[in-house]
Amino acid sequence: MPLTLVDTLRTMREEALAEASAAPDLDALEASRVKFLGRKGALTGVLRGLKDLEPAERSRVGAEANALKDALEAALAARREALETAGASAGAGDLDVTLPGRRPWVGHYHVLNQVRDELLDVFHGLGFGEGDGPEIEDDRHNFEALNLPPGHPAREAHDTYYLENGLVLRTHTSPGWVRAMENGKPPLRLVFPGRVYRAESIDATHMDQFHQMDGLYVAERVSLADLRSTLREAARRIFGPKTKVRFVPLYFPFTEPSAQMDVSCHLCSGSGRVADGARCAVCKGTGWLEILGSGMVHPAVFRAVGYDPEKVSGYAFGMGLERIAILRYGLDDIRYFLENDLRFLRQF
Repeated sequence: MPLTLVDTLRTMREEALAEASAAPDLDALEASRVKFLGRKGALTGVLRGLKDLEPAERSRVGAEANALKDALEAALAARREALETAGASAGAGDLDVTLPGRRPWVGHYHVLNQVRDELLDVFHGLGFGEGDGPEIEDDRHNFEALNLPPGHPAREAHDTYYLENGLVLRTHTSPGWVRAMENGKPPLRLVFPGRVYRAESIDATHMDQFHQMDGLYVAERVSLADLRSTLREAARRIFGPKTKVRFVPLYFPFTEPSAQMDVSCHLCSGSGRVADGARCAVCKGTGWLEILGSGMVHPAVFRAVGYDPEKVSGYAFGMGLERIAILRYGLDDIRYFLENDLRFLRQF
């Protein structure tokens, strides 16, 4: 009597189960699975041919094929577990306790955090405490109280991300001054480090988020001379005792008078030329590097927080942490700071 398809499947079942149970390793086990259950496997070919059988025959062959598939999958899983367990047990005996251990990887402060902490140490040494403020601000603290009313042209440089209910992501850490003056009385001497946001097109010199540190000193009879002497001493502590500074008139809505502070280039010592006579690539031959903006607090800001500008005066300044890091380490792309590339971060 000729063999039927059901007889063929039963013979295949015996062969497949025997081969799976005897597989010596995981590679052989996988080869057995592919041989019978793979896309071109023996059982797969039978299942594809069911459509050509008579209904009665299709039912009997289908039942036998499904039984074979279930039994083989169970045998394969059991054999895999046995092989993996045996491999783990064998590996445990190969442990050499005399080998030296592997030192775990330990992270460190981000370069911007290092710069921030160094600046905090410098200004703590000059008598400044540390202030804070929220990154989500209202229009009054971020703009109006800082003499930037609606429609002021200087707002264009502070284009930011606008949230619901008139809130914005702060464009500078200067709102910290306003909150500090609203919540306290002079004298106040504080620095305000933090993350700020601008709706900038991202490139090598611009990011839509970066870090600043603002400073504020308010008391009676504070003068521009106090501002200049404080920032000159801070620059020497940050960039070295031979650092020279200069103040260039500038405009800020919240200070009057205002000035940009430059420091002598650390690479060419302010000469604008390097050793071979070529133009200094850091300062572009000028001998100076722009570091921060500063000035005397505008009377309108004092009035906005309830201070009498006839009785108190003060100065303020602000600097970018990324800019200081870029100048110090000779970097050429601000995007490095937020890319989380360990090849970059491990250098600092």
